[in-house]
Amino acid sequence: MITKKDIPLDLLKTIEPIAQANLDLIQFKREDNTFYCFVENDSNSKNFFKIFIDGSKRIGNYDKSKYGFEFKPASASIAKHRVSQTNSNELGEQFQNWINLIRDIHEIPSVHDDNFVRQYAEFYYNEFKIVDEDADISPFDPNQQDLVEVYLLSLSSAIEQSSDKLSDAVKNELIYDIQIIQAALPTTTKGQVMKGITKVFGKLYKTSKTLAKDIVAEARKYLIKKLIELGIEYGPRLLEMFNKD
Repeated sequence: MITKKDIPLDLLKTIEPIAQANLDLIQFKREDNTFYCFVENDSNSKNFFKIFIDGSKRIGNYDKSKYGFEFKPASASIAKHRVSQTNSNELGEQFQNWINLIRDIHEIPSVHDDNFVRQYAEFYYNEFKIVDEDADISPFDPNQQDLVEVYLLSLSSAIEQSSDKLSDAVKNELIYDIQIIQAALPTTTKGQVMKGITKVFGKLYKTSKTLAKDIVAEARKYLIKKLIELGIEYGPRLLEMFNKD
């Protein structure tokens, strides 16, 4: 497994500040033959930015004095991937340009998006987001992760037990979303976890406000205690919002 001590210092100094400033949008993913591999936090996205350890495995006329990299989309007008090589300074510019492009795509409303779910999810995220200074750069600590997992399991159980109020397709989608959040807990920031949870609530709310209230009520006996133990003030307030008329 590669560590930061295996990464050339010029590359480390170039990439880290850009990555750390954009963890609300991207996340680091370990992959063979890469110093860095970044993907979008959106699990439906196939966009990525990779910087190779050995560029000769991807580039025919590879110059060993440069860094080989691959990214998708290639530009604002080309959605396919591109492979290239350059020095560390220009690589930083390429990475920042890719970040800017990904952010532009993310923020443009589209008929391909479910704008109802997006609006509901953004409302709840903005209303109850974590205000810790490290929310966008640090994960929950191990004890907090255990409590978040209890939260997610109780929510998943409530969705499964919602009888015929939810179609099997919707149930499977929501439970899959929860499993993604759960699996990524050790490598996901607090803010990213909250975005995932509020997206689930956004989907529930779109399906039915009453149903969302019923599911939360079913899970309430588990959630309130665990969220308070987690030490996050917004937790009980989130539940109260779903119980408003």
